[in-house]
Amino acid sequence: MKATDYLLTMGNPIAYYPKLAKPLGGISSAILFSQLFYWQDKATSDLGVYKTRDELEDETGLSHNEQRTAIKKLCERGVLIVTEKRLQHKTYYKINNEKVNKVLRNFAKFMIELPRDINSTYLELDIVDAEMATKSSSLDQEITTKTTTKITTDIIVAKSQKQKRACQIPDDFEPTTNHQDIAVNENINLDNEFIKFKDYCLANGKKYIDWNAAFNNWLRNAGKYQRASPNNKANFMTLAERNRAVLESMRG
Repeated sequence: MKATDYLLTMGNPIAYYPKLAKPLGGISSAILFSQLFYWQDKATSDLGVYKTRDELEDETGLSHNEQRTAIKKLCERGVLIVTEKRLQHKTYYKINNEKVNKVLRNFAKFMIELPRDINSTYLELDIVDAEMATKSSSLDQEITTKTTTKITTDIIVAKSQKQKRACQIPDDFEPTTNHQDIAVNENINLDNEFIKFKDYCLANGKKYIDWNAAFNNWLRNAGKYQRASPNNKANFMTLAERNRAVLESMRG
């Protein structure tokens, strides 16, 4: 048997109104509606036509799930009334002709008015899309700027906090020219004071944020201690005293 011959034994083909697909919510809804509409004048009950899900599947090819979705859409539009007789295990389907006429009138009116308004509608949509795109771009730029600024600020703060953290004396720490100037002004031996300062810090586990400033204070305190010591007063002079002594020797 040829395939085309087999089609003749598969039953009657189903006809439906394709233009009902949009107003009724889809092709499945239009197919189911068309089949139930076909049976309306053949119904023997005021509740409509009685059909099982299996019968509807055989007649339309729609699965039970597809039927369930189509029935829901038709009921939401008010064009189909479903009555379930649970004790009889029967489900009746009735087309609400008045509601169908209203739905089709509204849809026909919409289709007639559509060509007249379609250009302005599309123009409005284009304007809305452009405004949304502009707002989205501005928002993205603002978010990016804020995020970049925050990240940069966090990095600066992190670096600042890291730099301000106290630590032990660095291995490469050496006296600077500023230390030399302080030592001259305080009339003290820079090399000796540096050795004492370094040994003291290592022995006591001292930690400072700014080691240059710490050594500055050490040198100034050493100068004060030396000037206050009676034993060292004769051996050490301040810079002013030394300058005065040099001038007096030149005069003599």
